[in-house]
Amino acid sequence: MNLVLINAESGKGGGPATICDDIYVNFCSADANNHALVCYGRQCNEDTDVARYKIGGRLDLAWHLMDTRLFDAHGLASKRATRQLIDKLRDFHPDVVNLHNIHGYYVNYKMLFEYLAAEGIPVVWTLHDCWSFTGHCAYFDLAGCDKWQTHCKHCPQKGAYPATALFDRSYANYELKKQLFAGYADRLTIVTPSAWLAELVRQSFLKDCHIEVIHNGIDLGIFKPTPGDFKKSRGIEDKKMVLALASEWTVRKGYEDIKYIGTHLPADYQLVIVGLAEEQVADVPEGIIAITRTDNVQQLVEIYSEADVFVNASVEDNFPTVILEALACGTPVATYDTGGCCEEIDDTCGILTAKYDKDGLISAITRLGDKSPARKAACTTKAAGFEKKKMYDKYNGLFGSLR
Repeated sequence: MNLVLINAESGKGGGPATICDDIYVNFCSADANNHALVCYGRQCNEDTDVARYKIGGRLDLAWHLMDTRLFDAHGLASKRATRQLIDKLRDFHPDVVNLHNIHGYYVNYKMLFEYLAAEGIPVVWTLHDCWSFTGHCAYFDLAGCDKWQTHCKHCPQKGAYPATALFDRSYANYELKKQLFAGYADRLTIVTPSAWLAELVRQSFLKDCHIEVIHNGIDLGIFKPTPGDFKKSRGIEDKKMVLALASEWTVRKGYEDIKYIGTHLPADYQLVIVGLAEEQVADVPEGIIAITRTDNVQQLVEIYSEADVFVNASVEDNFPTVILEALACGTPVATYDTGGCCEEIDDTCGILTAKYDKDGLISAITRLGDKSPARKAACTTKAAGFEKKKMYDKYNGLFGSLR
C-alpha cells in the first residue's frame, strides 16, 4: 500500500511535523509492502529515517507570503511548486493521501484538491486547527466569532495568521473551501485529535464527511519520570516548582496570564517558563525563571519530571501534547478548560478551570502542589492511554479500510 503524507513541516521537534513523521514510521513498520512519502513545505530535520519530498523553494515561499499579506489569498499561490508536487504524486501512485496542515505558504490547495478529485484518491485529513472550515483564520475563540457556521465575511481577524494587510477575501475563501472540501465529502475522512474539534467540524460545511477522533500520541519510552538536577542548579530545591511550557509564547498560549500567575503564587512556589523567544526573556517579571526554546528533549523530560505542577493557560488550542508529556513524566496538570484539554486529564491527575480565570488556575496549582506517589502514579497511568503506537495503529486501520 502506498501512502503520501503532506504537511507544512517535517521532523521539526513537536506538533504536526512530529505527528506526521510518527504516522509514517508506524505505517511503514507495520507491513513490508507498505511504502510512504512525506511531502513538506519548509523546515525539516533530516536526522530521522523518513523518505521526504520538499515542495517548492524559497522564492515560492516568499511569493506565497506576499500573496497572502496583500490579497488574503492564502493557499492559492505556489502554482509551480504544486504542479511539481502533483507530478511527484503521479509517479508515486498513492492509494491514500493523509493531509495535515496544508496552510503554511507552500501549496496551492485548489490545484491539489482538483488533482485528488480527478484521480479519485481517498483522503484522510488530520486537522490540527480550524483553518479548513473558515474563510481566513486557524482559530476563532479569542475573537468570539461564529461566522464560520454560516458564512465568513468581514473577518475580524485579518491580522491573525495567516495575516493580510489589505484585502479581506474571507467571503471568497469560504466559498472556495466549501466547494472543494465539502464537494469531496464522499472520498474525504476528517480525523481530529480531540472530540472538541470533531464537534466543531460537525457544525461546519464539512459535516457530511466521515469524521473520526484519533488522539495525538506520545513516546512513553522518552517521556517518563526521569531524575535530574534542575531544581538544584537553580537554587529552588526548597520550593514547589510550577512549569509552563510552549513552543511559542503568544496571547493564544496565555502568555500574559502565565506571567500574572507567576507573580501571584504563594511564596513557597516557583514558576518556570520554558520556550521563550530571546526578546521575551527581558519581558518576564522578576522572580520568574525564564528559559528560551530548546530542542534538547532529554533536558525537557528532566524538567517535566522535577516540576510539582504543570500549568497550561492556553485560551485557544486543540489537543496540547505538552499536557500528555507532563503527565507521562508523573506531573499533575492545572489547565484552562480549552479545546480538548478535558479529554487529557481527570480528577486523579489534574484540575480544569474556566478560561481566563487566572486566580482559579492559581488555586488549582496549590491544590495539586503536593506531588504524592499516588498522584504521580495516576498521572503516568493516564498518559499510558495515549501511547503513540496505540494511537497511530488506528491510522493504519483507517488507511487500510479506504484502499
